[in-house]
Amino acid sequence: MSDELIFEELQQRVVALTDELENAQKICQNFFENSHSIMLIIDPLNGNILDANTTACDYYGYTKLKLTGMKIMDLNMLSEEQVLKKMQEAKRGKQKHFTFPHRLANGEIKDVEVFSGPITRNGKEVLHSIIHDISERKAHDREREHLIMKLKQALSEIKTLRGILPICATCKKIRDDKGYWNQIETYFRTHSDVEFTHGICPECEEESYSSLNMSGDD
Repeated sequence: MSDELIFEELQQRVVALTDELENAQKICQNFFENSHSIMLIIDPLNGNILDANTTACDYYGYTKLKLTGMKIMDLNMLSEEQVLKKMQEAKRGKQKHFTFPHRLANGEIKDVEVFSGPITRNGKEVLHSIIHDISERKAHDREREHLIMKLKQALSEIKTLRGILPICATCKKIRDDKGYWNQIETYFRTHSDVEFTHGICPECEEESYSSLNMSGDD
């Protein structure tokens, strides 16, 4: 085989490989642009947002031109120093999963989960970040924690009510755990959801009427 044929064959292979590379890059770019996940390409050295897909623009409320002219610090509520530190951790592969508060164009703060890792783009190492809104999940977690706290408080109050209550034999006031004497109504209102309505029992009613009758006889 002549050198000319070998050269021709090598040229054809180079052209074929170049076409394959271009097709692969188009597929990757198409996946990036049309993904339903929020995606950003970020420069780990300064935080510049180099690229943003359509979903990211819709989520943050900026045009692509505006968003790619911003830094990730414009979105992330952490300090610039903290954000740069997190990006370096992601670049080194030390940490890939993060939770941040991000600010939208309308000023609303959202809790987001970020998966970020290094990729090479146009010969430069950058960070590819996939972002998920977890605000609703965080709200549910906070509500659950609040309910657990209320349950623990209720159980503690029930335990208190089930214990031995020091009560005055004369005026019937109850001494609390701080040593103060409270009217029985006040004590139970503080330690439970019990509300009192006042009436008179049959025995006391009969006694009251008897007293009145005796006074009338006089």
